Amino acid sequence: MYQLFRFHRDHFSLCCVSNGACVRSRPIVRRSTNHPARVSGRFPGETTMFSVTALITLLAITVSPDAAPRDGSPLALMIKTVRPMEAGVDSRDRWVLTDSNGVRTFFPADLIGFAAPSHIPEVSRTLSATRLGLDRWIRLTLSDGVAPGPALEALRAMPGVLIAESDVIGSFAGSGGPDDPDFDLQWNMLNTGQSVQGSSGLPGADIRAVGAWEISSGEVPIIVATLDSGTYQHPEFASRILPGLNATNGSSETGDVCGGHGTRVAGIIAAAGNNGSGLAGLNWTAQILPVIVSGPCSVSQVDTADGLVWAVNQGARIINMSLQFSAPTEYLHDAILYAVENDVLVVAASGNSGSSVTYPGKWPETIAVGAMTNTDVRWSSSSFGPELDLVAPGANVTSTWLGGGYNSSSGTSFAAPHVSGLASLLLANDPSLTSLELREIIVGSARDISLLGFDSFTGWGCLDAQAALEQLDSSSPSADLNQDGEVNGGDLTMFLTRWGACASCDADFDDSGFVDGADLVTLLSQWSTP
Repeated sequence: MYQLFRFHRDHFSLCCVSNGACVRSRPIVRRSTNHPARVSGRFPGETTMFSVTALITLLAITVSPDAAPRDGSPLALMIKTVRPMEAGVDSRDRWVLTDSNGVRTFFPADLIGFAAPSHIPEVSRTLSATRLGLDRWIRLTLSDGVAPGPALEALRAMPGVLIAESDVIGSFAGSGGPDDPDFDLQWNMLNTGQSVQGSSGLPGADIRAVGAWEISSGEVPIIVATLDSGTYQHPEFASRILPGLNATNGSSETGDVCGGHGTRVAGIIAAAGNNGSGLAGLNWTAQILPVIVSGPCSVSQVDTADGLVWAVNQGARIINMSLQFSAPTEYLHDAILYAVENDVLVVAASGNSGSSVTYPGKWPETIAVGAMTNTDVRWSSSSFGPELDLVAPGANVTSTWLGGGYNSSSGTSFAAPHVSGLASLLLANDPSLTSLELREIIVGSARDISLLGFDSFTGWGCLDAQAALEQLDSSSPSADLNQDGEVNGGDLTMFLTRWGACASCDADFDDSGFVDGADLVTLLSQWSTP
């Protein structure tokens, strides 16, 4: 028999038979929702309780072994309430949620194993978090043997609940490969046509990192958070791994728990360059803020959302999410909106399904990054669609790995950190850039590798680090060809006389060997400026 619950003078009991079915013995008289709750004239501690009869009835259904959550861990349900609530346990070991009007909701402990506000306390003190309602999310963990489906239905019918959803489990958007510590295999940074894993490359099919480093290799330390499997303390990072968070258990232990996945991601972003050993990441001074969201290799959206908000509060300017989910949750979307409202750039892998873009890359607030090969074509498993922004190297990409070594891997997991690394390099060059400006520069400077302009398989093209940095480089060639202090019609006339192939001339602003439309854009961008 379940415990008797009393709601003022009305009460009910649940009688459970051997097959797990429960029957309500008498109905509850609910308070009319047409009148506001009375909050005055009560003694301290007196509360009004609304019924959870339907919830308790539906929760008392056993779950089949096939429906068990990942690794046998408790399944998380998330509810978003009308008002913020506090959680606690009463004298009868029931979970109690109390809102700002003093209205309380009870959950029996043998059905609900845990209930608590979802986020770290400081999130509720920020304006954007309150506006988005992040302080109104409650995390419930079902007790063993309780089915999530009926529970969600009942939760959605409860007064004061706006959203009720189950956690979604996903995976990282990458796959492993053989160890390979040779720096020459970094075709992603400089493609000379070298053979990688038996596949000859196409010279120039890279992100032009060498040209970018001639402009900047990172002077101002920028914090990049990796929502991943943790990071091994590789020599390439020196002291640039910051104290992080394991969002799955709340600890500060952030060693890599999933075969080096997060370590590879971090290396593409921030492995030291020009240090006489190993290989180079995009930004040689970037700081990595590791946030574990996996256990060990499956990823929870609830943990991802919690880790994302924590990283934003720690000062991360960029969030890298090399992971994929087949379905969305409003909870994770709220967390991403929180990041965007705090001027944080969110970069996400497009996914490895070979079909439509996965979440979180499907949301427009992220930069969705697909993968390309060393021959300048889309990697066959790279997810695509109208949400895709651009592509970056993601096939046989060599990076840092466990034990201080190096490893070659494939996946959009390893395309996304190229974008995060470049974003941090741009910020290191100009810390005043907003996340929107970063997005515009990165996507706007992409190099077409397929159809002219946007296409659903490669987005706006391949990441071009040099072109992006050149937009910020104060030493970029001036379009004042006649040196009269202005860029005007006289310069345009001189420019047009140089149109076409040009091995070395003053109108070839991008040093491409041609005076063409790209150079014309540069000239027009400086029009009538001294």
